Amino acid sequence: KCSDSRTTVKTLASIRTGFDCACTTEIQLVQSLRRHVNSCKQVSQIKYVADNGIQMMTFDSEVELMKFARAHPKAKLVLCVATDDSKAVCHLSVKFGTRVKTSRLLLEWAKELNIDVIGVSFHMENVCTDPETFMQAVSDVCYVFDMVAEVYFHMYLLDVGGGFLRSEDVVFELIPSGM
Repeated sequence: KCSDSRTTVKTLASIRTGFDCACTTEIQLVQSLRRHVNSCKQVSQIKYVADNGIQMMTFDSEVELMKFARAHPKAKLVLCVATDDSKAVCHLSVKFGTRVKTSRLLLEWAKELNIDVIGVSFHMENVCTDPETFMQAVSDVCYVFDMVAEVYFHMYLLDVGGGFLRSEDVVFELIPSGM
């Protein structure tokens, strides 16, 4: 998302870096490399990625699942989960992600529609300065992974988006212990 340089993208692709695409232009740039991650997609965008061999995409609602069932039933989906971003500057969970308590319903519906869910994602807004908030988000996502076993999906992907600003108050070493 931060560089549209073809040279940079090719270099990153050569070392098998994943890409996080949110619009058709970005998709075209990394053509069929990884994943389209805008939670609310037009059917035409879903068809475009399907026609171009892109399998991995995100979803966070029943409406999106229905679009996939019609336009890209072979997609490998990643469930986007909303996190507690009350201590963040920008509250992305108001717009993106399903609540943990509604995750089971979405997973069950995906199973009923025969759509493969391969992972869970969450996004900590880039100016989050609270490691405890991050660890709570990881805990919430672990709960979703536990649900998955009951719904019979084989999930193998955890996408941790966002990050922390460099700060004397944030001890980054605390984060991995929470994971």
